[in-house]
Amino acid sequence: MILRGNNVILRPLEREDLDRSRMWVNDIEIGRGLLRILPVTEIEQERWFEDISTKSSKLVWAVQKDSVHIGNLGFYNLDFLHRRAEAWCYIGDKALRGQGLGKEAFALLLNYGFNGLGLNKIYLHVAGENHVAIAMYQSFGFVTEGNLEQEYFIQGSFQDVRRMRLLTADWSAGNAERSITC
Repeated sequence: MILRGNNVILRPLEREDLDRSRMWVNDIEIGRGLLRILPVTEIEQERWFEDISTKSSKLVWAVQKDSVHIGNLGFYNLDFLHRRAEAWCYIGDKALRGQGLGKEAFALLLNYGFNGLGLNKIYLHVAGENHVAIAMYQSFGFVTEGNLEQEYFIQGSFQDVRRMRLLTADWSAGNAERSITC
């Protein structure tokens, strides 16, 4: 499934994207934002790719701008019985951050989740200190369901995590028209 926006395209992640993706998640700043313990080895990256390629509970896309892979996003824990999924997103190319590309890509993901997959609830976990991401999620109508204090030990300190959610009714009420125009 390819999803097209005004400035970005979401396409299935391919094996040739793995080296770049591993470089991004091994970056200290990006890894901390993703609540990752560093480093990710080539073997671990291969296992992850096999996992996302074979499990129906996971969908992952590469974010592409002008034919260049700039980030990744997707759904984990897709649950079609309860119609919910966990979303995640990052723009790995630091030079392209702050231009609305992540927001546009995430809007495409949300639109597909609610309108394409028929999900009722999309939730996520975000580092409590990641104020830029939290503001973006809130701009779509995400609300905090809870705070998990000292949930992860990353780079020598405990990190709080915020669980946020968006329901289809909230998306339909105010955000659907933004799905392509962010």
